[in-house]
Amino acid sequence: MSRGFVSALFGIAVTIAGWFSPWSWPAWPALAVLDLFSRISLTYAERAAVVVVCIVVNVAAWALAAVVVWSTADLAVRRTLQ
Repeated sequence: MSRGFVSALFGIAVTIAGWFSPWSWPAWPALAVLDLFSRISLTYAERAAVVVVCIVVNVAAWALAAVVVWSTADLAVRRTLQ
């Protein structure tokens, strides 16, 4: 499996943990976006779109974090083996 696919799965897993766990730290990217949109009045359809955007932002943020950590660790191992 590719690094991007595994990172996307990690992002989905952390997002699900943010929705169904008692902790708020897995959802901080989505909470930041939600905070931006909470100041304006939205219709029901617009609120639904904001929820989808929050999910996408949260998955992307955690997938990017996984890619950064994985790439950094891979680079460190390659430098050690030289």
